[in-house]
Amino acid sequence: MFVGLTGYGLALLFHLHGAPDLALTQVLVETFSLVLFVLVLRMLPQDFRRRPRSGRRSRRRLWRLALAGTMGAAISTLTVVAANARIHEPISKAFPEQAYDFGHGQNVVNVTLVDIRAWDTLGEISVLVAAATGIASLVFVRTQDVERSWTRRRNQGPVTASIPRERRSVILETATRLVFHVMIALSLYLLFSGHNQPGGGFAGGLVLGLALLVRYLAGGRAELDRAAPVSAGLVLGAGLVVAALSALAPLAFGGTVLQSAVVEFDVPVWGHVKLVTAMFFDIGVYLIVIGLALDVVRSLGAGVDKQAEEDGATA
Repeated sequence: MFVGLTGYGLALLFHLHGAPDLALTQVLVETFSLVLFVLVLRMLPQDFRRRPRSGRRSRRRLWRLALAGTMGAAISTLTVVAANARIHEPISKAFPEQAYDFGHGQNVVNVTLVDIRAWDTLGEISVLVAAATGIASLVFVRTQDVERSWTRRRNQGPVTASIPRERRSVILETATRLVFHVMIALSLYLLFSGHNQPGGGFAGGLVLGLALLVRYLAGGRAELDRAAPVSAGLVLGAGLVVAALSALAPLAFGGTVLQSAVVEFDVPVWGHVKLVTAMFFDIGVYLIVIGLALDVVRSLGAGVDKQAEEDGATA
């Protein structure tokens, strides 16, 4: 809870300093992380036994504490010294003009991610996919069982509730059904408006991930399967493919990798439309974040529930 409050306080500072885009992303990340911490706590033992302190074990513990404290102090000192040793003007001061001139967007943060520093973002989402692939394997030995379980239940027809009736909250379930589709619409709005307004693929994907998380909290893993009857790996792979194709597409028109362009046209009834091709790269980021959120919720949420049910049946 204290870590979450620290993150929300940082989001408030972002907002007060005129960075609503960063504040929005910080709030979404902290909310998702806070719920995941609670889900992880379910896997820890309720009681911790006191270990007898021997001389050798005490010395080893003190050595670890000293090493951790030394590394933390060294990194903090290095960060402060490096930040105060700047002798040249940072290149980020020109980002607002560059974002509008050749990025064709007014949201400097989003244009920086999908255009100015798109190579960094491409590498980061590749690492994100690799991390998502290993999340479930760190929690369970049989990683594929989590994905197979929802596929098997889906093929068997109607899915029964995975939370006993006496433990279900009618108020929470009703509120979830009311806000779920609103959250989906909000995530799409953040995706398509992020080039000029606060939002973007990362924030939109987090909102949809929170929507799936709320469905799981309200109805358990069966409710999550109803809300997202798709493999998390498929969504992750689709997002990476979309991002890679959007990065390579300019080569077919004589451009460079990750080069963006503007397409303007008129649509009947809708009116004038201005489309920036960097949006397709942002859609790839959007899908990857959704896949990561679904994979984490299925692993730490539905996977833990499934394991508890199997342990109860064995007992």
